[in-house]
Amino acid sequence: MTETNLLDPPKQEPSYRRISGTAESLEAIDQVIATAHTTLRLFDVTLANRGFNSIKRYEALREFLVASRAHRLLIALHEPETLDRDCPRLLQLLRQFPMSIEIHRTLAQARTALDPFIVADDHSVWHQLHYQQPRAIVALHSPVDASPIQQRFDEIWDQSELAVSATTAGL
Repeated sequence: MTETNLLDPPKQEPSYRRISGTAESLEAIDQVIATAHTTLRLFDVTLANRGFNSIKRYEALREFLVASRAHRLLIALHEPETLDRDCPRLLQLLRQFPMSIEIHRTLAQARTALDPFIVADDHSVWHQLHYQQPRAIVALHSPVDASPIQQRFDEIWDQSELAVSATTAGL
């Protein structure tokens, strides 16, 4: 086995499914996080009720960030002010990994986005059709499904600003 093969993630069969409930979405988000090799991109109105304060999610994200200094967690939110109440464990990760996590507040046109999602690298995605509706999709190991959502994240990210820093003054 060559050194390149050791660094490349193994190829997985693409999968796609529709989701109709919150519990299924929480499980799908965990699945997307588990597929990430370098970058997680997340957009939401707030992170309330998304499982980002659960011990299981905290440990999964911590494991992802510990695996490499190059790993990144990029979060764009309409309302980052609620993080201290809804996601103190996520803020703890921010303090532990300040160079690996960025949390932005959306601005301008990006504030019209109402479809939360999380994208792992360029291949896996959970996408809720509207933040007030339980319907969503999850596509694992499917660059065709993840690519447009990743591009959407990049557009939202370009219309956002740093909102939360690792220091308590930033919270």
